[in-house]
Amino acid sequence: MAFRTLQGNMNLLLLLTVCCLHFMTDLSLENGTAAISHREKCECIEGTGSVQWRRITDYTIIPKDPLCNAVQIILQLPGQRMCLNPESNQGRKLQRCWKRIKFNTQKKKLCLRVNRKKAPKRPKKH
Repeated sequence: MAFRTLQGNMNLLLLLTVCCLHFMTDLSLENGTAAISHREKCECIEGTGSVQWRRITDYTIIPKDPLCNAVQIILQLPGQRMCLNPESNQGRKLQRCWKRIKFNTQKKKLCLRVNRKKAPKRPKKH
């Protein structure tokens, strides 16, 4: 007799739990708290086309993620931070270099070096 009462209580508890979970899920979907309704949380809303290379002291490249569906390039300039458009020529060059150094933060200063073209050597006059 005691076993039947315990089994009946467990069935009732299970039924109540399932109903509560179903009710809570419906409420969360109505309030817009479902995972689907996340807003984009991008740091960079708008980016500039280019910045002088010598002014850039540091940079951060944030790849696409579930919260922001865009690559973000944040440049550190003396006294300010600025976003760079990842589709601009400078943005693409910086991304290529970042991939070439295999995302190594120790080597990221290599990407900021300005490649100056050397003048061709002139033959010496005798």
